[in-house]
Amino acid sequence: FKLVQYFMRFPRKARLSVRYLVMDMNASYQQLIKLVFPNAQVVTDRFHIVQQITRSLNQLRIKKMNSFNNSSSEDKKKYRRLKRYWKLLLKDSDSLDNREPSYHPLFKRHLYAQDIIDELLGYDEQLKLAYEAVQLLHYYRKKKDSDGFFSVIQTLDKHLPKWFRKKLCFLNNHKQGIQNAFTLSYSNGVTEGLNNKIKLIKRVSYGYRNFYHLRDRIYIIQGLIFS
Repeated sequence: FKLVQYFMRFPRKARLSVRYLVMDMNASYQQLIKLVFPNAQVVTDRFHIVQQITRSLNQLRIKKMNSFNNSSSEDKKKYRRLKRYWKLLLKDSDSLDNREPSYHPLFKRHLYAQDIIDELLGYDEQLKLAYEAVQLLHYYRKKKDSDGFFSVIQTLDKHLPKWFRKKLCFLNNHKQGIQNAFTLSYSNGVTEGLNNKIKLIKRVSYGYRNFYHLRDRIYIIQGLIFS
């Protein structure tokens, strides 16, 4: 309601001239756009597309990891490995460093990054299927191929958990916005980066009692105040 009030202060002619709006996948914002910017097309921010995909895979990893947290020594090894190397599973396969093997104490041998992933995926078939689907989504996203991207979602393996498929199928609700994201260069990257920086400033300082002190700190960090 406050956002509607804010944007309604601008002349109708100006609001009608807005062509694109970059946003996350919040359904309430969609309604706001239709009301305030009737001619605007939604561009789903690429950060939130990736976030939806990786969070889904990570939630599945955690569920599978916890299933190995029992009294079996072999299962305990799997649990520790899935907990230690979670970042590798979320990485785009093209960005893996496979130039030379490194020694990994949890495996007690030298391994390439891809070797570790293969070992982890061998612990559970659903995790392997999910990983392969996510890597395909990343591939088509980088190729800006929306047809291939949504084809992967439509043909998800039925052996995958229903909740996992539902999380990825959620992207179908924002098909037009995702297609626009693949074809247009618009992004909220700068805004998201600044928001994260402000959160970090607040966290490392354990909060500010005075808003103006926080504001000044942000200005200093951004190089907007010079001595």
